[in-house]
Amino acid sequence: MSTPDGITLRPTSRSGSRPAVIVLPGGGYEEHGRPSSEPMAEWFASVGVHAVLFRYPLRTPATVGPLHPAPIDATRAVFTWLRSGQAAEDTGLLIDTGRIGVVGSSAGGHLAACLANGIDDPTLDRPDFCVLNYPVITMEHPTRERPVAGLLGDAPSWRERRELSMETRVDARTPPTFVWTTADDRVTRATNTLAYADALVRNEVPVEVHVFPHGRHGLGTAVREPHTSQWTRLCENWLHDQRVLTDEVTQAS
Repeated sequence: MSTPDGITLRPTSRSGSRPAVIVLPGGGYEEHGRPSSEPMAEWFASVGVHAVLFRYPLRTPATVGPLHPAPIDATRAVFTWLRSGQAAEDTGLLIDTGRIGVVGSSAGGHLAACLANGIDDPTLDRPDFCVLNYPVITMEHPTRERPVAGLLGDAPSWRERRELSMETRVDARTPPTFVWTTADDRVTRATNTLAYADALVRNEVPVEVHVFPHGRHGLGTAVREPHTSQWTRLCENWLHDQRVLTDEVTQAS
């Protein structure tokens, strides 16, 4: 298979065979949020994970009808490229094909959860780990209409909304998940994160969840929010706990 379009590599400088992660930016399925996604990719590289920033298909003025399933199909192709070993062959990077994950923010978090839950085909391979940052989870109330319309068009049916509400799609094969948000996010409510965490617990999927008190939507690595910025340290510790990372923790405890 050929190298997928729309990818930017942020390789780690750590030696040896390393895990890799697909980084999916937010933007309501209408744009890619570079200011938060690029630092996210750089952070993963800094702790020893090859990051693949992916600009998945978006709704444009020329899009007729639903955008779905173009984003999940394209993301699946990137995942297969990594899992199959073709990415290592194409890039020359040492990639551990048994440690391939996905991370997404906001609408990108919804897309990451789509891959983690195998909505394109439940029998297909899944990522080994999933990190969700202030994710859009439900396509029903109280999610804003922007990501719903971006993915499903202007008048989706209740059934279409329900089928793409990720709290309804979790199963026993959903990978271990780290998910966080802030209580005062007024764009994507914390109830999205809590509903997803509840679904993971009910399906006995390992999950770590954090709801920080403060932080605007789309804050990425949260470097300007001293309390909320703890999420990166917590996530690195979680990656070690899941054996995604096996070398020393880089951040102070």
